[in-house]
This record gives sequence, C-alpha cells and structure tokens, in this order.
Amino acid sequence: MAWKEKLKEWGGADLTFLSTDGESMVFVIVGEPELLEGKFKGRETHRVGCPVVTEDGFVLFVTGKRFARKISKYEDRFADTAFIAVRHGAENDINVRYELRICDDAAKTQELLDLAKSEFKPELLAEALAAAQDAMNG
Repeated sequence: MAWKEKLKEWGGADLTFLSTDGESMVFVIVGEPELLEGKFKGRETHRVGCPVVTEDGFVLFVTGKRFARKISKYEDRFADTAFIAVRHGAENDINVRYELRICDDAAKTQELLDLAKSEFKPELLAEALAAAQDAMNG
C-alpha cells in the first residue's frame, strides 16, 4: 500500500496546510470555500477550507480569511488558471504572510485542470470538511 492510501485510511490525508517558511503549493480551485470554526489553544479560530486539486489529487487547503480573499480576486479565472501559494513566516508566527501567484507553466496548469476533472467528486469534499472540523476541534 502506498503512503497516500495509508494516510487516507488513517484520516486527514484530504487536508493540507502550508506550515513552514517557504513552503509552496501549486493548485487549481474546484469548489466553493467553506468556513471552518474551531478552537486552538483555547481560542476561537476561523479558517477557510478551499477545495483544490494539486499534483497529488484533491485536498482541502485550509488557510486564513485574508489569504482566501486574495484567492477570491481571481474567481473569474478559476476554470482555466493554476495558482501558486507560498508561505512566508516560521511555524506559529502570528505575522505570517501568504503570497499568491498565477502559475505561468501552461503544461502544469493543463495537467492540474485535467486531474481535477478525473479526481474531484463532491463526496470527497464532504469527507474533507468533516476531517477538517475534527482537526480544528481535536
């Protein structure tokens, strides 16, 4: 059994975060954002679950509202554009910044758009949202 299948079996493999400085991800958007509420260190938290497809397939990209607003500015391009998200800031840094760029690699963009057509199914989103709520409240 491959790593990806084992992680799906164990749960949480359908979620992704950018958690270290310089970490990046190339993705296409495949659905509507979802507000995720939970607690972290005893404080109420609000995150946005962004349904995306990366080279590894469908995942729910969990990020903050400010970064989700950056993504929303490109909503008219979701059907034909891949994006690159880059984290700037160390783990647990409250001043972290996220950079959003359009992926200018046409072949990579087409690969992700094709993968989205074959990999994304609405029931996967429901499972990912449940996993995200568990993670945020656990």
